[in-house]
Amino acid sequence: MSRPPTELWNCAAFIEPLSGGHRNHAWRTRGLPQDVVFKSTTRSKAALNWLVSIQDVARHCGFVVPQMLRSANGLLADAGWTCEAFVAGESVPHDGLAEVAALLSNLHAQTHGSDQRPGFLSSTALLAQDRGGDVDLSQMPPDVVALCRAAWRAVPDTTTCVVHGDLAPGNVLRLSDGCFALLDWDECRVDLPLFDTAPHAPKSEAETRAHLAWEVACSWTREPSYAREIAEQLRNT
Repeated sequence: MSRPPTELWNCAAFIEPLSGGHRNHAWRTRGLPQDVVFKSTTRSKAALNWLVSIQDVARHCGFVVPQMLRSANGLLADAGWTCEAFVAGESVPHDGLAEVAALLSNLHAQTHGSDQRPGFLSSTALLAQDRGGDVDLSQMPPDVVALCRAAWRAVPDTTTCVVHGDLAPGNVLRLSDGCFALLDWDECRVDLPLFDTAPHAPKSEAETRAHLAWEVACSWTREPSYAREIAEQLRNT
C-alpha cells in the first residue's frame, strides 16, 4: 500500500493504514492534538472545489463533516492525496440509518437544482451518455449496460439533488454528543434521492433495481468481482 506524502501537509506524526476502503488508500495519524486522515484520490480540482461547497451545506443541515485541509502548496489534493480532520465516533449500521433520514432529507431539499459535480453524471444522464465519476459504461458488456439502463429508466422521474452516494456502515458515525458525522464523500454527486434513501428506507422493486444497477456500474472497473456478483443479483431480482 502506498504511503501519503505527509510532508506536503507539514505533518511529521506517526501514521497507520485505515481498513475498510475498497477503492482508495487511507491512513491516519496518531498523537496529534487534532489527528488527520490522508486519502488517495483521482478527483479533479474542480470536483473537489464543488465538494467543499456541498459539505458546507451539509454542515448547515446538521451533519458533522470533517474539514478538508489544504497542503502547503494551497491544494485540496496534492500528489494524488487529500487530507482531512479525523473524526472519532461509533459506526451506525444499516438498520440505524433511519435516524439520519431527516438530516438527509434536509440536505436533499437544500440542494435541489444544484449543478452536477464536475466530471460526474447522474443515473438519468447515463441513459444517453457513457462516462461520469467512476462509471464507464463503454467498459461493460452491452447486455449488462442494457440491464443497468433499464433499471434506471424504470424509476419514477423525480427531482434530482445532491446525494452522498455511499451510506455504508463506517461512513455514518454517531458522536459522543449525539450528533452524526458523514464521512467519505468521494461518490457524492447530483442524482435521484433514492441513492441515499435506498439503504434504510422502504423501497419499491424499481428503486431496489436502480440502486443495484448503480453498484454494478460504478464498481465494474474498480471492484470487478463485487460488480459481477451484484450484476447476477440484478438479473435475478
